[in-house]
Amino acid sequence: MEEPQDHSVIFDDAAAVPDTFRIAVEQRDSHALMTLEGPVDLEAAASLRVEVERLLGGSAAVRIDWHAAGHFCAGAIQVLLALGAALTARGGSLSVAGDNPDIRRFLELAGLSGHFPVREQSA
Repeated sequence: MEEPQDHSVIFDDAAAVPDTFRIAVEQRDSHALMTLEGPVDLEAAASLRVEVERLLGGSAAVRIDWHAAGHFCAGAIQVLLALGAALTARGGSLSVAGDNPDIRRFLELAGLSGHFPVREQSA
């Protein structure tokens, strides 16, 4: 039996990233701001999915601040892609407010950068 593969990417500036995953959501006038910090691994992807389901209940626009996120597993990217698709289908949008050059490079290499446009650098 083949072992499951972890499709995570670990980024260069690991010293600047918190050791544990944290997620915070702040409702603003025109959007919800979702801040992700630390490693976004498979366990974190499950927490992210719960928060995304809650956001879909009320927010039309979501901005992600992932400037302090560590690595991103493929499962977390899938959760965010599904959020973007659901928001777009309802006339909403998903964008990035606090970008991370390592995550951006990963998305560009994977051909997914266009799904996460940067709208503003500071949230």
